[in-house]
Order: sequence, then C-alpha cells, then structure tokens
Amino acid sequence: MFTMPTLLFKVILLGDGAVGKTSIRRRYMGKGFRADFLATMGADFAFLKTKIDGINIEWQIWDLAGQPAFRNVMKSYYKGAMGALAIYDVTQPKSLESLDSWVQEVRERAETYDNLPVVLVGNKIDLRDEIPSSLKTIQGFVKSKSLNAGFIETSAKTGEAIEDAFITLARDIITEANIKT
Repeated sequence: MFTMPTLLFKVILLGDGAVGKTSIRRRYMGKGFRADFLATMGADFAFLKTKIDGINIEWQIWDLAGQPAFRNVMKSYYKGAMGALAIYDVTQPKSLESLDSWVQEVRERAETYDNLPVVLVGNKIDLRDEIPSSLKTIQGFVKSKSLNAGFIETSAKTGEAIEDAFITLARDIITEANIKT
C-alpha cells in the first residue's frame, strides 16, 4: 500500500504588532489563549504535524514580530516560505491597511512561487460587537491591491476558524505547488 509522504510547509505569520499572530499560532498548536500581550522579539517558530484532506503535513510556522524595529531583521526569514497568513486586527483598521506592504514583501523575498499563497486573516472577531468589520471593505481592499489572496475571520481567544485558516492555506499551497493528492 502506498503511503503519502509528509509534506513540509514553511509558512509565515505576518502583520503589525499586537494583531494576534502569536495567539493564532498558540491556538492552532493546542496551547490555548493567553490574554497578556508579549511582543515577539524578531521571530519565533514552531513545528506541528497535522493531516489535512488525507495529506500528512508538517508545519514549520514562523511567527514574525510586527513592530517596525524588527522589520529589516525579519526579511531573511521569508526565504523558502511556501505560504503566509497575513493577519490584521478587525478592531484596528490601520492594521488592515498595512497588509499590502507585508504581502508584497513576503512574495518578493520568499523565492518559491510567482504567486505565493496568502490568506488574509481578520482576527479578534470576538470583539466584533464593539467594533464591527465590513466584509465589503475587506473585499474592496483585496481587489484594489490585487492581492489575489483568500480571506477568513478568526478569534484566537475563542478558537473560532483558526484551524480553517490553516486548512485554507494548506489547500492553496497544494494547488500552487501542483502537488498531486
């Protein structure tokens, strides 16, 4: 019987500081949610083995600092990335506006695919009652910037749609890499 090999996916979590990149990574890895904010210094990474659509995947998840002071240091971490989650905070519209530069930067420096798979992730939807986000605004932003990216809304606090974000990214990587399943 043929066993599908394990695929290694290096992915980057990118976006401004305090949008929830580390919380999303922790939640996906089954480590729960921490309410206290600890800024990532440069980069942090983790490994996780999963199975998606019957395919064994080993995630190499690079969680990059979003603070401007670390921006130049992080560029070296993009090389070899197969995809990215571009994360913004639905309560902070400015964090959405900066995604264009984050996405362009990772696509230029990854050196893997002409159209590196990216999923835009609107995080902190558990705060939606306080500050509503507009799907039309997001769709307009994606179209106006020609980002050619998927979109999903999540809550690292509740865990809502965190797994879906990674599943969507895995499927996009498999399609872009033309991996036969």
